[in-house]
Amino acid sequence: MPTRLRSERQGDVLVLTLHNRSRANAVDDHLLLAIRDAVTSGAEHGARAAVLTGSGGVFCAGYDLNALPAAPDREWLRGHGELEATLRLLREGPLPTVAALTGAAVGAGLELALSCDLRVAHREVIVQMPPVKLGIVYTLEGIWRLATLCGAARARELLLLAEPIPAEAAARHGLISRLVSAGEVVPTACALAQKMAAQPRSAVLGTRRLLEHLLRSGPTLSEDQAQELLALRLDSWQSAEARSAREAMRARRQKDST
Repeated sequence: MPTRLRSERQGDVLVLTLHNRSRANAVDDHLLLAIRDAVTSGAEHGARAAVLTGSGGVFCAGYDLNALPAAPDREWLRGHGELEATLRLLREGPLPTVAALTGAAVGAGLELALSCDLRVAHREVIVQMPPVKLGIVYTLEGIWRLATLCGAARARELLLLAEPIPAEAAARHGLISRLVSAGEVVPTACALAQKMAAQPRSAVLGTRRLLEHLLRSGPTLSEDQAQELLALRLDSWQSAEARSAREAMRARRQKDST
């Protein structure tokens, strides 16, 4: 099978490119597993951030309809394993992530982008959630994340009308972080990823965990959660990388004041 995921290191940044042009970069279980393996391996080999993009002027057309089961059972509908596992890894895994939308992000492709920390696009990009057109009630997790990021009213419009939304409107709705020219999408995404990679790693990963918790549960914590997050904050504060960062800032401020 031809390689449908291209992986490249640019310093501390791992750049992953969906390369399934005959299917407009649609994903299936094999490609989703390849994304997870690449992120995990990249982190093990020293990468500190990742960029996910697509080739051929498309980000991702969604889940490959040819790979969908003809008659899914309840277990499959409860949570499509490979897709959910990949989305979870992008949100909570070892690398902060930036989606570089070089073209349309549709259905599961939009979910991949929304599971990244930041999203960069150009003005010709469209985003779309078309499941109702296909007679599909989308996953609870996917609908929840969309509604959380852009609000319930806009999520209803995206999901129930199933129409493509242009990038400028998606940016106003909070679904896109930066709008740039077409040729600057990937370079800008890599620059943003590099900025995250340059921060103390424990602080970046810990902050991402806290943000995910707030999205799901708000600021209320059980006692166990409070202790876990307190330990996370303490470990980050005491890390050698964090101490070095604070010392460097003190030195700069002292130099600026003289």
